[in-house]
Order: sequence, then C-alpha cells, then structure tokens
Amino acid sequence: MSESSNSAAVLAASGNYAVIQLEGRQYPAAALQGDSLKSLHEVVEELSENLRSGDLDDAKFALEEIQTVVASLKSFYEETLTGAGIDLPYVD
Repeated sequence: MSESSNSAAVLAASGNYAVIQLEGRQYPAAALQGDSLKSLHEVVEELSENLRSGDLDDAKFALEEIQTVVASLKSFYEETLTGAGIDLPYVD
C-alpha cells in the first residue's frame, strides 16, 4: 500500500459499520469491519456451495443472512446521509 495524503472523515459509526467521507470523493463510503467482511464472504461462499450442490434450503438461509447484513448496512448509510443533509448517490 503506498503512502498517500488522502484523509477520511468519519460521518457516523455504529457497531461494525461506519460511513466515511474520503477526500476528493463526492459521496461518502460505507465501511464494514474486517471480521464482518470475512464473515459475509464466508456466507457468500456457503451460498455458492449450497447452490452447486442443490441444497436449496441451506441456500435460502444463507441468502437471507446476506440480505440482512447488506440491508442493515444500506439502511445505516442512508440514515447517515439523510441526517447529514447529503443526497444519496442513487435513486431508491
């Protein structure tokens, strides 16, 4: 990783999530703790394996877990931007 003079402002942090504003970027970013990212990746891999093996019950469970995590992060991101008076970078 190269050294850089870039900085980031933390707009909000809660549990495993943060919303940060990177210098030079128009919209803030959503950040996820590394261990939570690893867990999410493991569930995605589990979903992939379940689909390959035809285990649709476990695949459904894994997909629901992924949806819950992503929806929670998205909700936190949207609440933070709305609270800060920043437009969302997408239309929902």
